Formats: sequence, C-alpha cells, structure tokens
Amino acid sequence: MLKDFEGWGDSVKSILSLMKTTDIWALFKHPPCETYFKGRACLLGDAAHASTPHMGAGAGMAIEDAYILGNLLGEIQHANEIENAFRAYDLVRRPRTQRLVEGSSQQGRLYDLELAGDDPVQVAKELATRTRWVWEHDFTRELNEAKKLLSLQARL
Repeated sequence: MLKDFEGWGDSVKSILSLMKTTDIWALFKHPPCETYFKGRACLLGDAAHASTPHMGAGAGMAIEDAYILGNLLGEIQHANEIENAFRAYDLVRRPRTQRLVEGSSQQGRLYDLELAGDDPVQVAKELATRTRWVWEHDFTRELNEAKKLLSLQARL
C-alpha cells in the first residue's frame, strides 16, 4: 500500500501505515433536526443535514442553502430581523434537505442490494427515478416562497 504514496511526506506515510484496511469506512445517518436555527445561530450544509454520499447531492444542497439564506439576509434591513430570515430559511429548506438525508440512506441500501434485491432490472428502475426531484428543483419558486414567509413574519 505505501508504494502508492511515493512522494508523500514521512508523517503521512507513517499515519497511513497504521491503517489495517483502506476499503471500509463508516457512514452515519444523522437523525432529523427539529430546526436549523436557534436565536442568531443558523446551520447549513452538512452541519444541518449531513447525509451519506449515495445521491451525490450533499455539497449541492449546501450551495442551495447558502443561496436561499444569503438572499433572505439580503432582504432584511435591521439586525432584529435576522431570526425571521433564519426561520423562513428553515421552513423552506428543512423538508428538502431532510428528504435528501433519508433518500441517500435508502439509495445506499439499494446499492447494497438490500432495497430491491439483486434483480438488475428492478435496481435500474429504482435508480432511474430516485434522484429526479434533486436535479429538477425550481429554486426561483423556493426563493420566492422563502421571501414570502419572511415578509409575512415582518408583518406579525
């Protein structure tokens, strides 16, 4: 194994030499969060909704979070409106991102032939439709919904 790391520093080689197997890693399923914010602290990306890598969408979801949250924060005029922006972000983003956490876990089970058995036709059918909702998302609609929620909160 160490021959694969020629040119790497001695410290790195030393650490890698301690590994017994390099083809096994732990994947954890984070329980759903009740909220992504508390007061003036707000989480996004993996800090809010870490998922397994099986749908290849975790980093993309973090970028989506930043897009929605950044636009909402750009709408507010005063510091006392920050929590309203966080709440609107939470309300529109949490359902989608929690769906990813669950869907990615299920897709891992599909890859491991636990969900649809070892029937290649059934596995292919499942894979063909599982991620469409991730890639065919209307961000303009989502942002408009979040802005509407922010506006409603400002009037309360």
